Amino acid sequence: MLMGEPQTSQYDWRFQIFGFPVRVSWLFWAVSAALGYGHAMQLQRTYPGMQVNLGAILAIWVGVTFISILTHELGHGLAFRYFRIRCDIVLYHMGGLAIPGAGMLWGRNGRRTQLSHLDQIIISGAGPAIQLLLAACVGIVAISCGIFVPEFKWLSDTMRLDVGTPRNPFAYAFVRFMVTSSIWWAIINLLPIYPLDGGHIAQHLIGMYRRTSGLMEAHALSAVVGVALAFWCITHGMELNALFIASMVMNNIQTIQSGYGPRNW
Repeated sequence: MLMGEPQTSQYDWRFQIFGFPVRVSWLFWAVSAALGYGHAMQLQRTYPGMQVNLGAILAIWVGVTFISILTHELGHGLAFRYFRIRCDIVLYHMGGLAIPGAGMLWGRNGRRTQLSHLDQIIISGAGPAIQLLLAACVGIVAISCGIFVPEFKWLSDTMRLDVGTPRNPFAYAFVRFMVTSSIWWAIINLLPIYPLDGGHIAQHLIGMYRRTSGLMEAHALSAVVGVALAFWCITHGMELNALFIASMVMNNIQTIQSGYGPRNW
């Protein structure tokens, strides 16, 4: 399900940013809103004495999710561009994909070469890295403006800044959603489970060590880690998360049985 590009639809939104073609599936908006409903309700309860428009808060969540995931995929796209490989970006119901146009590149010496393991690690790590940078920038600006950000409490305490919950719920929603979603999306993608970024990184680290592609070993590692993580989610009452991880485990097992599949970031 995450291994290939989703089908196109007449309702998809298409545009370009920094020269990258972007396609946003209509399901991206629907699933993002469904996943954000609980977060919007929780933030609404932060202002018990104020009538806060839940629809507006939810719209902020959807917009922030779009910006955060697009930034993640742009990180991969910029890394591809550095290696002179064109890239298309797709946002859909499971997140995003950066789809390379080719597996080969024209080197700066004019010769066509293949991406090395280190090149692949740079490309895979670029998405989470730029997303964490986005969270850091928003968080630092927020606490400098006096807005409390739980993820950066250590920084505001160290700097002895007077921070708190702002009176504007929409400004607070933007900050909280941007920081939280960006950090957690990046962390989840760094799990060593294929086809997440961490799975790609694990593959090429294994490949560097064993002097192989590392792909089948990465699929095996993904299955083991995925089973353990799915079990942990079940024991902690996160059945939907466990189901999502279990689907990735099945994809990895099927890939081991059937061979190699396409690679997206």
